[in-house]
Amino acid sequence: MNSEWLEHLQSLCERFSHLGMGADLAALSLIELWGVYCYLSRLVDG
Repeated sequence: MNSEWLEHLQSLCERFSHLGMGADLAALSLIELWGVYCYLSRLVDG
C-alpha cells in the first residue's frame, strides 16, 4: 500500500490545524481519510 498520501495528509492536517482535524485522524477509516485528503488538497489548490 502506498503510504505517501497518508504522510502528505499528516502534513496537510498540520498546515490546516485551525480546522481541528488532526486529533480525529486515528478514528477514521481509510475511505474517510481519503476524503479528508481530497478536501484538504483542494484547499491547497485554491
